[in-house]
Amino acid sequence: MVKIKSYFVLILLLGFITTFGSCTKNVSMSRLMPAEIDVPNHVQRLLIIDRTAPQNENLAVLEGLISGEAPFEVRNAVEATISTIQQELNTSPRYEIIRARERLRGGLFAQTFPNPLTWPQIEALCREYNADAVLALEKFSSDFIVTDKRQIIKKTEGEGRNSRTVEVQGVYAEGVASVQVGFRLYDPLSKNITDQRDFEKTNLWSAEAETKTQALALLIDKVKATEYVGQLAGASYARRIAPMYLRINRTLYQKPKENPALARGARLGEVNRWEEAIEVWENGLNSPHKNKTGGRICYNIAVGFEVLGDLESAKYWAGKAYTDYGFNQGRTYSNQLNTRMIQEERLRQQLSQEN
Repeated sequence: MVKIKSYFVLILLLGFITTFGSCTKNVSMSRLMPAEIDVPNHVQRLLIIDRTAPQNENLAVLEGLISGEAPFEVRNAVEATISTIQQELNTSPRYEIIRARERLRGGLFAQTFPNPLTWPQIEALCREYNADAVLALEKFSSDFIVTDKRQIIKKTEGEGRNSRTVEVQGVYAEGVASVQVGFRLYDPLSKNITDQRDFEKTNLWSAEAETKTQALALLIDKVKATEYVGQLAGASYARRIAPMYLRINRTLYQKPKENPALARGARLGEVNRWEEAIEVWENGLNSPHKNKTGGRICYNIAVGFEVLGDLESAKYWAGKAYTDYGFNQGRTYSNQLNTRMIQEERLRQQLSQEN
């Protein structure tokens, strides 16, 4: 737990959002979430390579003409995908990332994975770049479909104080971009393909204007759209193989006013004086209070300990809010903390460099 706690404290970012007249504050924290899959711990230096060069350049041009995808447009989207996964993985403490210079032949416009790279190929790449494993983008295809329809739209006429909104006949246009990508993660030490995964990402854009030409002009450009969904695919795969930062939100109670410890402790938390806040809340339990107030105080103490990285104490106080005071939110929070503790243990194992 010591290593994980230090990671948590180092990357802790706190934000408070208070609604006027509300009895609560929102505490926002950033923490590392474990990767979706476990990659062998001996993989520390990871080589990323583009394996989407077409097997046949002339055939790729023909396929692009049929599908409406120009090879240079797809190349830009491929680059956006690989650059994003590289950037995302660089934000994680899990790997040291290396980008290969070459581009291997593979699955441009393909719907299925090409044959795997041979182990001599993988071993040669790892020797050249001093890497422990190879992550290859092995297939990539994209699409951008535009539709339009006539409908009533709103437009503003006039300027300043004389402006008004009117309804006119116009055109509503939609553009849907999608990419289908495939990744393989090769481990030469065990000679296993650690992961083989397809991803499909889509996104929708819309625009409206009085004419079709105007609406289409306002719609996102096809190249930018496919680059964007390629970035979504890259970010998604990064979360699959590496622990990534995630923001979580917790609630702090600052009322009722008859127990000033709630509000004072919350103010101390706002300036990151959590040890003092916990002490104030604990003292607040010694003052006369209703069950609901006691439950809120215990809940706040639990949040304070979670911020400090002491999940055992946080779970104890969240449970106490429910068992001693019948505060139902404490039971929910206790279950969330139990899940967090399981995730932290998995994270510890994923970040360990022991084989």
